[in-house]
Amino acid sequence: MEKSAGVMAVGFVLGSTDSATSTYVHFDSRSAILCRGDGETPWQEVKRAGKPQAPDTWHTARVERRGTRVRVFFNDMLLFDVECAGKPGRVGFYASQTFARLRDITVQGEPAELAAPWRKIEEVKNWIHVCADAGAGAYEAFPDVCRLADGRLLAVFYAGYGHVAMPNDALPKGGRISGCYSADEGRTWSEPFVLFDGPYDDRDPSVTPLKDGRIACVFFTLKPKPDGAKGFDGLGSFIVTSADGGRTWEREPRQIAKAYYCSSPIRELSDGRLALGLYKQDASGACGAVTFSVDGGTSWSAPIDIPTGGLRYEAETDVIELKDGALFAALRGQKHSGWSVSKDGGKSWTTAELFGFPGHCHYLHRAPGDIILMAHRLPATSLHVSLDECKTWGTNVPVDSVGGAYPSMVTLKDGSILIVYYEEGHGSSIRAKRFRATPQGIEWLTLEKPVP
Repeated sequence: MEKSAGVMAVGFVLGSTDSATSTYVHFDSRSAILCRGDGETPWQEVKRAGKPQAPDTWHTARVERRGTRVRVFFNDMLLFDVECAGKPGRVGFYASQTFARLRDITVQGEPAELAAPWRKIEEVKNWIHVCADAGAGAYEAFPDVCRLADGRLLAVFYAGYGHVAMPNDALPKGGRISGCYSADEGRTWSEPFVLFDGPYDDRDPSVTPLKDGRIACVFFTLKPKPDGAKGFDGLGSFIVTSADGGRTWEREPRQIAKAYYCSSPIRELSDGRLALGLYKQDASGACGAVTFSVDGGTSWSAPIDIPTGGLRYEAETDVIELKDGALFAALRGQKHSGWSVSKDGGKSWTTAELFGFPGHCHYLHRAPGDIILMAHRLPATSLHVSLDECKTWGTNVPVDSVGGAYPSMVTLKDGSILIVYYEEGHGSSIRAKRFRATPQGIEWLTLEKPVP
């Protein structure tokens, strides 16, 4: 495959009975991921394994199904041999965020008839685009949304040419933070504007209106390795603020933490402190963490690591304050997701426990009626609901078939919820949907008509 800033994935598909239903192996730049997909949930991860995959290099790959078992090989090495049921169907290939070339293709197996003719499943569109092209390369991702003091909605997001956009001739300062406004409760959105654009790749923005009238945007930055070496270095997490309702923003960011990163918004607590979920990876492991500010975000405490219980929690942490004053944190692992609670204002945290379902980049939101919503990636873009202050969670609610996710939510004036998320892949855009949450479940609503 050709080198790109994205995931550089090649997919092997088998057992496809229609355009939405198949078993497939997603070979990307870091992993081989065995998945199943159907009309409701296109990304149901079965197994993954790490492996090297270099661009502009020929590799060999093989996928075998014998009965209900699937074996996956890469460069003649067995990566995994697992149980994965499926039906007979078509075979094929795909590429994502790269141009891939295939040669010496061999397909062997017993001929079988499809139970029904293969067909393309047309997606029912009940979402809108917040932004499809912010002018930085037509790749938009990692959104966050909030309501401003004047009643408008502000969505911020990453804008670049791929999943990571290092500086190049076309984009000399690399990926940047952009935003759009909505004055009609999310039905339509303004043209995108640049909120912050430092010299390197600025990404994963989140935005919070503070009680003192300012708006705070947090993000992290990646810098190319020196001397043209492959990869990038992380510079840590930063904050910029606006004191005029979002018309202008600080040009010089303030560092929050040098060795920790953020992908969730600042949460303003009932005692006036600001809390921010962080995460880190180093030679000693990977964990979530939380930092606090008592001066409106000017300075931040040393991050307080959340005990992992021996598991790795490599990425995004979000925090919500519960009605009894406790703090609840949701944590991402690659193959698992967990939670932790602090009952002393964040000074100490319980050892993370597993939710029992996967999830990347959780976003916690208190909806009307004290319903707590937790949106996340995996499977695809999904949602869980708690009616008892995060003690238990209902079954998974599919939001959309796209696999980018990194969702964010805001309550609209009529009590319904707007959720924004991203698509992933070449030309990724920011989407939005609207729903109502009740103790009886989730009701999807249209965004085509004005919200009262």
